[in-house]
Amino acid sequence: MALFVYTCLSYLVLPFGVAFHLLFVWRRAEFRQGFWQRYGWLPQKQHQPVLVHASSVGELNAIAPLITAIISDLKLPVLVTTTSVTGQTRCQQLFSDNERVSCGYLPVDIGLANWLMLRRVKPRAVLLVETELWPNLIATCAAKKIPTLLVNGRMSARSAKAYARWPWLVGPMLQKLTHLLVQDQTTAQRFLELGAQTASVSVLGSLKYDLVIEDSELNNLGALVNYSVPSGLCWVCGSTRSGEEVSLLRAWAQLPEPVEGTLVLVPRHPQRFEEVADLCQQSGLPWLKYSQLKSQLNQANGIETDVDVDTYNAHPRRVLLIDTMGLLMHFYHRADVVFVGGSLADTGGHNPLEAAALGKPVLMGPNCFNFTQVCDQLEQVQGLRVTTKASLLADITELLTNPQLRSSMGAAGAALVNKERGALKRHLSILEETLEQALNQ
Repeated sequence: MALFVYTCLSYLVLPFGVAFHLLFVWRRAEFRQGFWQRYGWLPQKQHQPVLVHASSVGELNAIAPLITAIISDLKLPVLVTTTSVTGQTRCQQLFSDNERVSCGYLPVDIGLANWLMLRRVKPRAVLLVETELWPNLIATCAAKKIPTLLVNGRMSARSAKAYARWPWLVGPMLQKLTHLLVQDQTTAQRFLELGAQTASVSVLGSLKYDLVIEDSELNNLGALVNYSVPSGLCWVCGSTRSGEEVSLLRAWAQLPEPVEGTLVLVPRHPQRFEEVADLCQQSGLPWLKYSQLKSQLNQANGIETDVDVDTYNAHPRRVLLIDTMGLLMHFYHRADVVFVGGSLADTGGHNPLEAAALGKPVLMGPNCFNFTQVCDQLEQVQGLRVTTKASLLADITELLTNPQLRSSMGAAGAALVNKERGALKRHLSILEETLEQALNQ
């Protein structure tokens, strides 16, 4: 009955959703790709793949080692679906050279779209990453006896409180999942309180610790990154959200004179590039977009441009705005200090392990509820420092003027990442067992 009500409401709002989608398509060209995929018409490039749904870039980066392992160890093809355009771009960057992986958009959660997708794709199993819980999709998979697993599952206190408002829908949905493979005991307890079956919940650790950073991927833009950050210290602020850049620019401008180098701003969403560009302009600091510096390098290679970077290069306190997606890890690799965004803003923070794995000292704001356990562990080993808008200037000043502190924090974070690896093997073992059971049945 609960699912029936949810489904009816989904169909009622569908016309408004389609109208909103069409408005996005009209206003923003990037939303034109995959239009029909969002209503179930997914590609049939693979034969009975494992369908992996990761909403956006962060989830996809976390699950990438598992996708690779499914292909190499289990010898199975994979269809990766995302919700966001940036997630789709990242999927192409990671797997465009692998013909065993195809990418697409997950349809809206209505029965007809899910039925069409599953009929076309015929997946062996469906893996939902972190908190991607879709009642109709899960119910349709259960009806078709398709194993459905939540992998690298997490549940913040805020999310658990929100889900608890709909017990008539959430409890039955969780009980239809074949397995809930979660990151920590706290998350497991929250899922159990929401109605998950005890036998289906397993604590396996976080796949984020098993991330693989290929040197070749980082080095393929090495010359351009070094050209963008020509000299001095480099403070990279990654995945920044609305309201954070003002504080970061202010702190950068107020640093003591001995500090020279580049502040690199990497907004989380491409639709904010122009907004952040306006903030850079208002700061009074010399600044450029990454795309402009790329043009300048092209000029050096014989391609004419009208970009003048002399003032930018000469100034001891410059700002670089990254207005191109997919470059975060490249600039983390160049950084002396990393600030991970979404944590001064009240959005829960983003993944600090990407920077920690590269041996970088990490700064985050107090709002880290999306990565509570990870941040607590990094803070305990002194690989991460929690700051606030009031203490940001003092904290970044200490880090940029103390190379020994930067080195010790970076080493502590990298050691923690290496110590906590292993969730990948545990996930893969349960997935292999589940697929064998489904085949026997």
